Amino acid sequence: MNPQRPSHPLAELVGIESDPAYRALFCAELDAAILDRFANRAAVVAEVEAAAHRLRALVLHGEPGPST
Repeated sequence: MNPQRPSHPLAELVGIESDPAYRALFCAELDAAILDRFANRAAVVAEVEAAAHRLRALVLHGEPGPST
């Protein structure tokens, strides 16, 4: 069995460029993926900052710092 392939390597790009409905769907999904990535990145940064704060408190004062 041969998996279905686009007839041209750029067929999906051609579809995005030529079909306004497909373009709108593609752009909406791309925007959602970008926002999700930014949210995940912000959560990771917040976790790292909280861990750094706890580590500073432990090193400087011998305090365990807040647990959350």
